[in-house]
Amino acid sequence: MERTQVLDRDERICRAQVPPMPTVRASLLHRTASVLASRYLPIILALGAIAVSLPAIDTGLLTDDYMHHALLAGDSAAVEKLGAAGLAPNGPGRLPTALSDLFVVVDPDENLKRFRDYGALPWWTADDYRVAHWRPVASLTHWLDYRLFPDNTRLMHFHSILWFAAVVAMVTYLYRRFIPVAWVAGLAAVLYLLSDDSYFPTMWLSNRNLLISLCFGLATLMFHDRWRRDRSKPSAVAAPVCLLISVLATEAGIATWAYLFAYEVTLAGGRWTRRLRALAPSVAVIVLWRLVYSFQGYGASGGGFYVDPVREPIAFLAAVVGRIPFLLGCQWTASAPELYGLLAPALRIWLWVVLALVVVAIPLLLWPLLRTHRRLRFWLVGMYTAALPVCATVPMGRALLFVAIGAFALVADSLGVWLQEASVERPGRAARWLRLTIIALLLSHVPLAMGARALSPVTASKVHKRLERTLATRSFAGLQADQDVVVVNAPNPASSVHDPFWAVYNDKSLPGAIRMLVPGYGPLELTRTGPRRLVIRSLADGLFTCPRGLRADAVLFYRHLSDMRGRRQPMKAGDRITLPRMTVEVLAVDDSGMPSEAAFLFETSLDAPEWRWLFWNWDRRRFQAFCPPPVGQTVCLAGSV
Repeated sequence: MERTQVLDRDERICRAQVPPMPTVRASLLHRTASVLASRYLPIILALGAIAVSLPAIDTGLLTDDYMHHALLAGDSAAVEKLGAAGLAPNGPGRLPTALSDLFVVVDPDENLKRFRDYGALPWWTADDYRVAHWRPVASLTHWLDYRLFPDNTRLMHFHSILWFAAVVAMVTYLYRRFIPVAWVAGLAAVLYLLSDDSYFPTMWLSNRNLLISLCFGLATLMFHDRWRRDRSKPSAVAAPVCLLISVLATEAGIATWAYLFAYEVTLAGGRWTRRLRALAPSVAVIVLWRLVYSFQGYGASGGGFYVDPVREPIAFLAAVVGRIPFLLGCQWTASAPELYGLLAPALRIWLWVVLALVVVAIPLLLWPLLRTHRRLRFWLVGMYTAALPVCATVPMGRALLFVAIGAFALVADSLGVWLQEASVERPGRAARWLRLTIIALLLSHVPLAMGARALSPVTASKVHKRLERTLATRSFAGLQADQDVVVVNAPNPASSVHDPFWAVYNDKSLPGAIRMLVPGYGPLELTRTGPRRLVIRSLADGLFTCPRGLRADAVLFYRHLSDMRGRRQPMKAGDRITLPRMTVEVLAVDDSGMPSEAAFLFETSLDAPEWRWLFWNWDRRRFQAFCPPPVGQTVCLAGSV
């Protein structure tokens, strides 16, 4: 293997020697260092990645996977059922359709009205609500799955696992190219493997796009380094090509550019004009990709889960402020960024403050090393910059895999540099805090991470089962095809878009329609004002408002996913939404312009057999049958607090 070089000659160091210590401990450390420095480590860790991900092969399909099955499997009885409900995809089984439409969930010009009329989207969905992504590289791999082994989801999951193994091997090679101490580079790769954030993308077929994007993002950085350091002309061409493939796998591939930016700012030599010219090809790729992306109508709008930086720049800046402490702070502390969505607003604010302090404090505590080692500054700048595009979605652990590239390298590299300079006297409080910081980072990312990684299959399975319990149509046995499911307080309205696709995949009867009346977060008062009319009033701030209490609940995470209108499109009293067999009238709104009271007028009596009623019981965490009150009477339903 080519001898690794470092751009800063003052930073060139030989293989680190462990400081003298008792014989047994020294022997153990030297053996560990030898394993981490082994030239076979990339293969060993890739095999380890396969081993720790194997439980995912029994997962089957999840959420978007059911929609993908309907589009990729070709004409079938399931597609015919969906067609009768107005939900069938266009051109099922065709490669051009797969490349363009596989990751289009909702498009106002294509399926929004049909989905809202059926009830796969709730009545409050904004007219411009859009979740449409262009990911042709990832789409091609799924299309191939359905051509090669259409009925074998285990092989599909194993396909995803192989992409993760490739990511681990490539990140190991990347660390070895940039970190001159072999065992330190190996430690960084092990930390990356131990992160439990990587399990879900192997469990969820639709998230394979992230693993593909990571592979080509890592290749981009290595080719860029070969071009800049070794003056390799083929690498100068390969780097932007790999970057293009990365963003064509998923939009998160833009985070690759964060490390290219960090490279030129911290590591590259020469004048700034030369450094800017070195970034020009990658900037051109991203600009061209985004122009084509937007020209075709892809992007996100109208909701709160996805914030498109181009379509909604001001909202994106606000999202960065609110979300980046959870992303970076949770990466540093090995905690779950999903806390952003699980916690009620009051508790989330307090945690935001704590994590913001962590995000600022750790670089300050590491400053004695950062100040003198450009390579460490490269990892830090890359890590922090890579978190910016991730803010386009609600914080989730799987979104940190690009951020983790720099984070784990910085933790391991700081340890290696600190050990090498242990003989250099560092008097004072700063040195003590530096030592404690490095120890704390290792403790949080080694023993705790090992435990979390071991439990990740169990944890992910429980989360998935909890998600399924929030989907209304899966709670009925013996549902008739001509019956409408009426959900009084839906805790997870957005995920119901997958329910019809789940039903036909599992050969279940499709309901005539789904009617989600209000989100299920706060306490409600329901008054029946006529045989066909039901009025629902919030007993808190509003029908769409999360309670102010401090209770955390996994179901509350889905309130962000179900924000399909956003505060930028308020409603007003008197607004009417007409759906087949039901009309909604907004009677009052809260301070943000969202409904606090609404009336629902049905085509027939609420007691008619064509309506099957459900409500979410917060005490039992499940749906139960609901009986509408008699005319003139009122019932109350408890909220999440």
